[in-house]
Amino acid sequence: MSEDLTTSFVTYYIRSLAERTRVEKTTTKFGFDWIVYNLALADDLIPYRLPFFRAGPTEISKTKTEAEFGIDSSFLSRDGKILTIFVLKDEELSNATWTKNDFDSDLRRAAAPDLTPSEFKEVREVRIVLVYNKDEDRNGIQLFENLTKSLGTKIGNEVGLLFERWNLTVLSDKVKQQLLTPSLLPQRFFSLFSYICSQFEDFRHGSDEWSKQLVPNWRRFLEDLLKKQTDERTIRLIPVALLILREYGRSNPTAETGWIDLAEWAMLAAWRVHQTTDKNSVKEAILQMWVGFYLTELERYYTAHNAELATEHSLEIPRTGNYLDAIAAALTAFWHMGRLGILAVTFAEILPRDTEAEKKVRAEAKHRVSNWLVGLINANPGAQRPLIDLHHLELFLVWRTLWQIGRRDDIEKWLHGLQSKLFVRRAGAIPLPFIEGGNSIELVFEHVATGERPPEFCDQSSLLLLCLLELSFALEPIKRNEVIGKYYQQLVLGRTGEGEQLNNCQPLDLIGWVPPSDWGDKVLTKSLRDEGEAQTIETFDKKPQVDGEAIAAHLQEFIQQSRRSQKANFPTGLPVAVIILACLKFRSPLPPEIWRLSIFGPVGDSPEKG
Repeated sequence: MSEDLTTSFVTYYIRSLAERTRVEKTTTKFGFDWIVYNLALADDLIPYRLPFFRAGPTEISKTKTEAEFGIDSSFLSRDGKILTIFVLKDEELSNATWTKNDFDSDLRRAAAPDLTPSEFKEVREVRIVLVYNKDEDRNGIQLFENLTKSLGTKIGNEVGLLFERWNLTVLSDKVKQQLLTPSLLPQRFFSLFSYICSQFEDFRHGSDEWSKQLVPNWRRFLEDLLKKQTDERTIRLIPVALLILREYGRSNPTAETGWIDLAEWAMLAAWRVHQTTDKNSVKEAILQMWVGFYLTELERYYTAHNAELATEHSLEIPRTGNYLDAIAAALTAFWHMGRLGILAVTFAEILPRDTEAEKKVRAEAKHRVSNWLVGLINANPGAQRPLIDLHHLELFLVWRTLWQIGRRDDIEKWLHGLQSKLFVRRAGAIPLPFIEGGNSIELVFEHVATGERPPEFCDQSSLLLLCLLELSFALEPIKRNEVIGKYYQQLVLGRTGEGEQLNNCQPLDLIGWVPPSDWGDKVLTKSLRDEGEAQTIETFDKKPQVDGEAIAAHLQEFIQQSRRSQKANFPTGLPVAVIILACLKFRSPLPPEIWRLSIFGPVGDSPEKG
């Protein structure tokens, strides 16, 4: 992660904080008093006066009500010789706020502390630190300098007096240098988040421990953070938590992809808030986190690793001959295909195109990510090794990445290459089974490990093949008919190119998926693969030779009828890339309308469109 990105999101968070942490009727306001307290502890200072009562790990520190006399908190050095007094302000330092918000009066009071308590008998220097988490102007700085000069450098004859000013930049720098730890977070999150940090340090991305322990803990943390009325501060806290996690993952070889995984869960939690809040500041913070944090990091990752991913067999385990390793390589390849697809869809969605210069930047970005994706697919056979029906999501994203920049020739080559790889599996020529329709990776592993088909293994129907057949409509009619005929003859009917039935191959049922009526309300919260309705399409043709044109016409009729009878209820206000990411994370099918709209246009247009 770049230094600038870290600085930006630490600064956003600190700037959003109140002066003090406090519980209100509807929410908890996070204050930077907690940050200053922990920075002082990091400097090995001993608390003398605090503006709150320290509470247990699951509680919010309670605010004290006694008179402050300008002193928000104070600390003694270990040797008792230096007394540090903090004056906190959550306003900007300016001429307008100098008197109105008590900068002047509070600094004067802090500069005249009562040093008679026995704890201060060794004090030889009083250090006054003005800390504010907003901006400043030249007049405000001048007023501070004028006052501190007038107050002198001594208290009495023996004790020195020193003034410091920590503005937002200084405070952010100190946090980056000393406090990218769980202590930066509000106190009530410390215990769980510390545990998550230790797990992130130890667990490998994709392991059982990762999936069954770390991810549930992380999602519980996000739920706890966002469960009450959410303000900008809680949203700004999420990237900071992820920055802290990255610090803890430096020794974990899978930390980069694991961090992306956790960032995606965080983004979905934030977008759920976006759907319910009416606060523009919260919506802006979420969009900024999506574009400036998650997508920026995704692009940075693939900029750094695209050459490695385009290296031949870079995701395969070389020369093992073990099809269990082939499954693992496919899962890794499809993970990357999904993220590159999200990046491509987002570039098409959000990059401006009002001027020629903007159009050029947008086109270059889309071409760049498509080249990364093509390099990955060409170098790694696992990228053409779908294992379960739900892998239609990643295949759709490959198609979408190429389609949106007009690479139709590449789509045709990709579809033909994918068909030939799938035909080998359909024919039973290798130990890797055909696509598992029940979406169980565990059953795929069991099938390969034992060499026998588990009773629960489903390979008699396919949602994925119907998706690929529909995606073929993006091609010119002649090329489309060739692809459709080949897919249907060899993969759906299980025949050779000459029309002979393969051994032990029965025709597959093509399955369409109709989302439930409340799909848009649930897509960000759960898997919907067991909801909605399945549409089984009857076998189109049982003749020895299949006519691709006839099959295409039958498919067009089915698509038209399906689109007229069902309306996709897409959630409003969500980028398409967020919807697709939610389906990837929760392993939900994609509503067919996502690609049908791109190919055929709005309902009612001719299906020959595209």
